[in-house]
Amino acid sequence: MALAIQIQNVRPTGGFEHQIRLVNPVMVAQEAIESLARSFRQMRNPSGRCTLKFPLDIILMIATHLDACSLVCFALTCKSLHSLWEPRNLPLQLAEKEKSLLLLERDIPFLYYCHHCTKLHRWHRRWSRAYIYWNEESLPCKRSLDKHLWLPLTCHISYHHTRLVMNRHLYGSNHGLPLRVLNQRTRSSHHPNGVVISVTQHARISNDHLLVLSAISITHSRGDSVSLRRYIDDFGHALCRHVRIWRDLPDSFPIQLPELAKRTGQSQFLASGPAFGSCTLCPTDYTITIKWQGPKKGFNIEVLVYRGLGGCRTPFSWHWRTNTWLYPREELRSVYSPDCRPGSIREQWDEAADVA
Repeated sequence: MALAIQIQNVRPTGGFEHQIRLVNPVMVAQEAIESLARSFRQMRNPSGRCTLKFPLDIILMIATHLDACSLVCFALTCKSLHSLWEPRNLPLQLAEKEKSLLLLERDIPFLYYCHHCTKLHRWHRRWSRAYIYWNEESLPCKRSLDKHLWLPLTCHISYHHTRLVMNRHLYGSNHGLPLRVLNQRTRSSHHPNGVVISVTQHARISNDHLLVLSAISITHSRGDSVSLRRYIDDFGHALCRHVRIWRDLPDSFPIQLPELAKRTGQSQFLASGPAFGSCTLCPTDYTITIKWQGPKKGFNIEVLVYRGLGGCRTPFSWHWRTNTWLYPREELRSVYSPDCRPGSIREQWDEAADVA
């Protein structure tokens, strides 16, 4: 074992002399580690508790194997480690910062991650869909106001809600909102021309993917098929960003629901169904039934719209983007998600019927 030579000045009775002493470098390193350990113990909190009970040299060795993201989380485990590595002084790239905040979101129940400002926000159990969307002052991040699924009358869901619902599903009951907050009781709207529209919304989770069903019923209060046809063609609502109920120019986008398109020589409506269809661009399937209820009640149009919102882990994912944004030149949904063939969302909904 190599030895180091240490020269000391010694003052005997007659004057100064040089004294040579052999020093073991291992002992020097051990003394330095013990000195750091004493400092480390002094930095501990008053209760004397520390997340790790290992010697300081072991803790330092562990830290050398951690990336910047993991080191930040490591430093946040207790005050002692926080004193050794100040998280604010650790340089993090945007991707590393997002990764570390996502880890904290999983461990801290009352916080959720916001992709728009790259921060953690506090959420409240009293939140409802209307509370998040309409009360703008209560939103932690104002830049996320437009990040929601908004289809007039038929569907309105904030991304904050979907993320919190999935956080609860993935991390536990204390991490988010229950699935029932996405459900919506039947609400009806009465139009001056006598048309009555009723919509009910339900939600399910299948294979860690969020599914939403909108049940739409359109009828006329006096059974007037002509007025009902006029409303369908001029004011009907959208099933998704690409398929809608009302009619427009033949070359326009989106397209009208094929089962409701009036054909030459046809009366106002043709009783049929249930008929199954799908949007070719976004993960949306539907079932439509047109019933004749007699001269007094006329036709009743029932549409079930099945929407696949994906895992809701980011508002920039294909599932969320294609449901909320409109791209006239967007590729077919089978290109983005080979498993998302037409009819698959409806099948997933039926399979999740027995899932709590």
